[in-house]
Amino acid sequence: MIDQFIKQLGTGLGQAAETLGKLPKEEIQAQLHEVARNTLSKMDLVTREEFEVQAAMLAKYREKLAALEARLQELEQSSTK
Repeated sequence: MIDQFIKQLGTGLGQAAETLGKLPKEEIQAQLHEVARNTLSKMDLVTREEFEVQAAMLAKYREKLAALEARLQELEQSSTK
């Protein structure tokens, strides 16, 4: 995925190379950010917020799974007595 990003970023930079030499530093940075933003938007990435929501849900389900496994073990032990 990183290789794909670098390749696409390089392509975008190549297209903008002719005008970069004639622009002030701030404009060059703005164009680089735009190329990076466009490249990242084409990739199938999630936002930090979406990731954190999914991580919280996963933690919640892990807790429930652990509780269910403990309850199942209790039931199995009580049925063998």
